[in-house]
Amino acid sequence: MHPSIEVKEFTVKDETAFRMRVRMWKSTSPKDLNSLEIIQECMRDGEVDFTSTYNFLLTNEELTTLAQGLLK
Repeated sequence: MHPSIEVKEFTVKDETAFRMRVRMWKSTSPKDLNSLEIIQECMRDGEVDFTSTYNFLLTNEELTTLAQGLLK
């Protein structure tokens, strides 16, 4: 990833056996897309055992639809 790209990252859930994080940044081209990663980490003895990463390219409008749909 290019060093000048601003990445927003936050943890949604952090428990003994499971952690879910979200990372998002603007695509360099086309400019109206956002790259959204949902990262699932399964933990064992305090360490990450395995990780699954899901990546989606979404416009701001699609991100708004996603957020509204989740909050209904």
